[in-house]
Amino acid sequence: MFLSLPSSSSLFLLCLLFLLLHLPPIAADDPLYFICSNDNYTANSTYETNLDILLPTLVSNASLSRGFSSSSISQKPNEAYGLALCRGDVNISLCLSCLSTASHDIVRRCPNKIEAVIWYDHCLLRYSNQRSLATTEESQEFIMWNANAVTTDGPLFEKLVNELLTTIADWAAYNTTRKFAAGEVKFTTDFPMIYGLVQCIPDLGAGRCQQCLQEIMELIPEWLGSKRGGRVLRVQCNFRFEVYKFYYGAPMRKLGSPTPANPARKKGKQDHSLLESVELGLMITV
Repeated sequence: MFLSLPSSSSLFLLCLLFLLLHLPPIAADDPLYFICSNDNYTANSTYETNLDILLPTLVSNASLSRGFSSSSISQKPNEAYGLALCRGDVNISLCLSCLSTASHDIVRRCPNKIEAVIWYDHCLLRYSNQRSLATTEESQEFIMWNANAVTTDGPLFEKLVNELLTTIADWAAYNTTRKFAAGEVKFTTDFPMIYGLVQCIPDLGAGRCQQCLQEIMELIPEWLGSKRGGRVLRVQCNFRFEVYKFYYGAPMRKLGSPTPANPARKKGKQDHSLLESVELGLMITV
């Protein structure tokens, strides 16, 4: 009988691996999150016609402008405005695939809504009847995190995350036209590296980009402190950090190594570390 099996870490790991292999996969084209307005537009209206033209236009234009497009269809009095942005490290093929999915998914998930925004891992798409897309409300943001926490040197981990994100936020705001940067910093033996990524929409000014990133980074202590990974996304800007590399290509910035005390491992630590890695695989990580 299963409950009478001896308690051993190896047997328990086999059980966890069995569960992992039988979990349903997460669809790659599922959105991370989406927000629909409360207000509706009338079916078969001019606004709907404008939207039908706008969304594929955004997808097409993004392929010609390195993954960013801001467009409008101005058939008065029902103008439609839109914004499309791909993550700065993805190639055009992944970008267009993501935006194409988003352009169909956003109207399916927000039917007849006058305003909506949808986020994916590789892109975001937003439309509205309001011209000022780059100054959307702060309420249009969301937070995701890894349920597992860093249990050793947690304060140092949080400090390094903040230093990394601050460094690449400054770089993205003032040193790139695409307002994107990725970086890494060395941590400990358990988690050798911390990886980070920040991005603003390219037509946001440098000062406003930096301010936006600073505002969402202020959420780290309350929501993401010592978490192994997390992200905050707005339309205007976003960041993400993980203990594994999740972005494509080389980092733009590398930070120096910390020098924390390195206590001796306790007996059984090796099995515990392996168990943690399996638990991470079972999590819906961010």
